[in-house]
Amino acid sequence: MDSSFAQALRALMAERGISGRRLAQVVPCDNSLICRYRSGKQAPSAKMARLLDEALGADGKLAVLANPAPPSRRRVLAGGLLAGSLLAVGPEARELLAWADRHPPRIDGAVVDSLAELLTAQRRADDTLGSAAMLESALAQLAGVENLVRQAHGPVRPALLDIAQQWAQFAGWLSRNTADFAGAQAHIGRALGWAEELGDRTMISTLLENKSEIAVYCGEAGAVIGLAQAAQRDRRAAAGQRALAAEFEARGHAMAGDAVAADRKLGEAQDLAGALAGRPQAQRPWLYWLTPEFFQNEAGRVCAHLAADPRWHDRAITLLDTADKGSQVWVSAGNLTWLAFAHSQADEVEQACAVAMQASGAVRVAGSVRMARLLAQTCAGLQARHPADPRVAELADALA
Repeated sequence: MDSSFAQALRALMAERGISGRRLAQVVPCDNSLICRYRSGKQAPSAKMARLLDEALGADGKLAVLANPAPPSRRRVLAGGLLAGSLLAVGPEARELLAWADRHPPRIDGAVVDSLAELLTAQRRADDTLGSAAMLESALAQLAGVENLVRQAHGPVRPALLDIAQQWAQFAGWLSRNTADFAGAQAHIGRALGWAEELGDRTMISTLLENKSEIAVYCGEAGAVIGLAQAAQRDRRAAAGQRALAAEFEARGHAMAGDAVAADRKLGEAQDLAGALAGRPQAQRPWLYWLTPEFFQNEAGRVCAHLAADPRWHDRAITLLDTADKGSQVWVSAGNLTWLAFAHSQADEVEQACAVAMQASGAVRVAGSVRMARLLAQTCAGLQARHPADPRVAELADALA
């Protein structure tokens, strides 16, 4: 089983651009030992952890992970609504959530407000800690929210459903970012039911676009296009969501090799995103990440699929190189991964390998399994075309 030490070791090696063979020479030790540490198949001794720390300039991080606190000193998270309750929510909100866990039929607006506060804290934590770190607590909290929804009625129900649909949509994001696409589909389906009950056209559009994104990573171009078109159909949905859906439709056309259709939909997406930029007050608070820079980044990913054509390659690099990577770890990880993919499509081996090495560290920090898979696919494509290239071999070694 993988471990925190193994994850940290892989991330540090990727950040430093050092292969397993090179690290083994620096320590020194046998290369096979580094492979076992990196895969989590063997835990290092305290002495070896210190040597690896020094070799990678980790400031004691690896030594601490190799010798964690005993179980009696570790914190065990409470279940239900209080799972992950150390997030930045106030004591009053925690007290209300603990009460709601015990008295689900009697919740009121104050409990709903506390749930909104906790969900905001979860989203912000995901921006900095990554999806893998947040998934367990978010799912436990969602189970608690579902229990409330089953019993809520009267004036409080619509407000609770609004938070519940957001929570399920967020759980879908965490699941698909960790490549649990079946789980993501289940959470999206749950959110769709609540959104239909509310008649929330913007959330329905969001969820259809989320399903389109899943189809991207499953390589289903037809489903990408069809679901993205469905997400754009209702003009009562917010302009930002329809803009993102237009970009996913463009992605589907690019995956299918239809550059003309991809270019047309990118133009439509740009127009819709421009309308949103002029009306920030119309943006839903939970769609805070739909910024002009984010739309630029998504456009770059569309272009990356067509980057074998020099014109599309230049366009992809311009968009992905200049897009604001922001503070969200998943944005930076995805941006670098797609940049490496664009270089590989153009068969720019040196650039593809260099950026992919940089991306691997960011991807591990973000806990994005789907980006790790795209990096692996990018590397496999380079290996197939350049089996004897030492740069590709080093990349494969780093990603192993």
